[in-house]
Amino acid sequence: MDAIGTPSFEALDALLAKLQAKLSAREVHALYLGALTSTNLQLGPQRLLDRILGDAPVMGASIDDANAALQILFGYWNTLVAERDGGRVQFAPDVLPEEPTRDDLLAFAMRRRDEVQWFVRGIDAGGDDPIEFGDDSKYLLEGIAKGSSYLHAYVELLGRETTRNAEQVQQTRTMLVELVGTLEGLIGDLMTVSDAVRRHAIATFAARAGRPTDDGVPIARSVKVGRNEPCPCGSGKKWKKCCGGVSTVQ
Repeated sequence: MDAIGTPSFEALDALLAKLQAKLSAREVHALYLGALTSTNLQLGPQRLLDRILGDAPVMGASIDDANAALQILFGYWNTLVAERDGGRVQFAPDVLPEEPTRDDLLAFAMRRRDEVQWFVRGIDAGGDDPIEFGDDSKYLLEGIAKGSSYLHAYVELLGRETTRNAEQVQQTRTMLVELVGTLEGLIGDLMTVSDAVRRHAIATFAARAGRPTDDGVPIARSVKVGRNEPCPCGSGKKWKKCCGGVSTVQ
């Protein structure tokens, strides 16, 4: 691990291989990014375990093994939270050679295509409707959808062609790298939008707690969250350093 509670991609990859998990590390990385983008306040890594491990997960030979596995699975979520907060939203680590072959380009495009699909599945895990992200996110969602279709087209094109000269390969490499960079930027912006939506929802609920609704029924007060407890928005931060520090809406 890079630090306590923040496992590296390599640590996650090794664990999933050991557990013979249903998903690869790349797929989990993308699934987590999508789940972190969901506006569902209750969606967290613990609710994604069945998707990651399958119906009958084997977590190890002992309680200690199981706890160690969960520490990595849950800790990697915190790793991505930190990257998101630091403005470093990226697909899983990957290296595309400076002078790639057609097969290199095809494999790269396929990995990025699959990661976009798992990103969307992560959002879907929260049950979000596009309208929940607000009007400002419409172009972001459309951009991600278009980027995904372009990746599909590259996969089909590269899979169909048997030869490409060096100039064509370099042009394709440049376009793929630019496309992936654009997609990562759109995903990062969407995550920022969804984070603002979650914070606003928490602040609004807190401000209205106990007040009567239109039909006279008081809005239930939220369960008290300790300042040092995990924030219920799923950010991975403590309450006092996340939504607990957001000013309530009057």
